[in-house]
Amino acid sequence: MKLFNKAIRTFSIILILYAILVFVLIVHVIPFTSLLLAISLITIISLLISIFYSYSIIKPVENLNEQIGKIAEGDFSELKYPKNLEYRNIFNNLDSISKKLQKYEAKLSKQKEGFNTIIESIKEAIWIQDKKGFITTSNNSFIDLVKQQNVKGQYFWNVIREKELYDVADGIFNKPENRTEEIEMDGKHYLCSTSHSPLTEETVFILYDITDIRQLENIKKDFILNVSHELRTPLTSIKGYLETLEDEIGDEHPSYIEVIKRNTDRLINIVKDLLTLSRLEHDISLEKENIKPDEFLKNINKIFEHRLKGKKLKFQYTIEDKLETFVADRFKWEQVFINLVDNAIKYTEKGEIQIEVKQEENKSIFEITDTGNGIAPEHLPRLFERFYTVDKSRSRKMGGTGLGLSIVKHIVNLHKGTVAVESKVGKGTKFIIKLPTNKEK
Repeated sequence: MKLFNKAIRTFSIILILYAILVFVLIVHVIPFTSLLLAISLITIISLLISIFYSYSIIKPVENLNEQIGKIAEGDFSELKYPKNLEYRNIFNNLDSISKKLQKYEAKLSKQKEGFNTIIESIKEAIWIQDKKGFITTSNNSFIDLVKQQNVKGQYFWNVIREKELYDVADGIFNKPENRTEEIEMDGKHYLCSTSHSPLTEETVFILYDITDIRQLENIKKDFILNVSHELRTPLTSIKGYLETLEDEIGDEHPSYIEVIKRNTDRLINIVKDLLTLSRLEHDISLEKENIKPDEFLKNINKIFEHRLKGKKLKFQYTIEDKLETFVADRFKWEQVFINLVDNAIKYTEKGEIQIEVKQEENKSIFEITDTGNGIAPEHLPRLFERFYTVDKSRSRKMGGTGLGLSIVKHIVNLHKGTVAVESKVGKGTKFIIKLPTNKEK
């Protein structure tokens, strides 16, 4: 701006001098021919001076613009400094910016190289999609999976041929989000994890091969099912012979017989719960129907009526008026409530057990609350694990197997629902179940 103002001032001075000279010549009545010659000479000199100053200003600017263009294209070669000292500071600053950009580019290139090395060393298939569906980055595992070499810069729908994987990629393309989903392709099991960046509007896909894990899980499930079947018959026989032996022995060594019976019953309960859990894992089908909550809870009350009276516990339930029915597999949903109410009765010495059923948006909410012993906070995260018990000695005494809540969670998950627990020591426990409310026709 200063240089431009200087040029304007110089040109203005030249014009003023030119006007003064013309005026002096006219005043002194110079002959016409001489006057024209003088004016022409002054005009030529003025134009030459103007062209010189213009060139000295415009040429460095053009040079500056040219070198800025080179820097923008990644050419960080040495700058050509102008002879005009007025531009030295500008070119010095530009040179400093150019050198910093060169360092940043080298650093970025090194980081990119490191990133590419890392993703190439990962055995899981990885690729990145932009918001338009172009694959911007991928590793060799992904190339091996899709059986194509040149995937960079292509639309994902031209690269991914497996329907299951395509559905995941297309779903994220239409609705970008973080998601983890299990899929099956060519007899193998994969866990597809997606992470979307709102800043770059890109989504990172990672495909984990979990086939071996699933095979081990199936082997374990089959083993538990087979062992449980094999144990059930001999345990039932042992219990029958114990009862016969008890009648024959009479009052002789009653404590021994009682201990054996109690532990046999516990083993039978464990086997029964293991069989229940194994069947649920092998058979994930549901026979859903519309269930009236009032009728359902009356039946639960009848099942436990004798035990409730024995401990002098109240059993109450409330149902929101607008909730006429909920959708579930009746038999499996009864198992959920039998396990939860059974636990509530076991660990509640006085007070009540209350069930509240209500509607929230597109979910039916079931809250089972007791006034029992409560559970310490450190136990809550592991409460639904298999064989996990808060008080092992008391659980054994009451015949608990540590599998009841695992069965509850499994059945709720089969129904696409959620189960959570809230508790305070000495004040009781609340189980909260949320169930989708799609009506059966």
